[in-house]
Amino acid sequence: MKLTDKKIILAINTAAEDESAVFLFDGFKITKEKIRGQKDKLLFLIDKVLRKRKKTAKDIRGIIVVSGPGSFTAVRQGVVSANAFGYLLGVPVVGVKLDEFKNENEFLKLGYEKMTKAKKGTVVLPAYGREPNITKPKKWKL
Repeated sequence: MKLTDKKIILAINTAAEDESAVFLFDGFKITKEKIRGQKDKLLFLIDKVLRKRKKTAKDIRGIIVVSGPGSFTAVRQGVVSANAFGYLLGVPVVGVKLDEFKNENEFLKLGYEKMTKAKKGTVVLPAYGREPNITKPKKWKL
């Protein structure tokens, strides 16, 4: 996949403990938005970075997401959002694990390398930091 200003990649990182980051890049220019905490603001962050570049979701040609490990909720929000966007837009989605990169540039480079081999319809599976802690429901007394 060769990128141009008209073909952009969306990259999502919600696995960091204290912030979420969204990137758009076309092989030349990287635009990013970050927010501390508030993982529930991910869709607003994606909208903000698209508006900043005067792009729409239709301009996205692929999606990179940090697939973990990390907190259950944070990783799940990023992976589910990436997979949903990929499905709706008909673009490939690739996952990169936190231990595969040291900084944002390495994240984007590795994700792009994986993107060149990815096919549409692929889904990323989350890699949680530990086994799920599922408890039995409490009995309610009336």
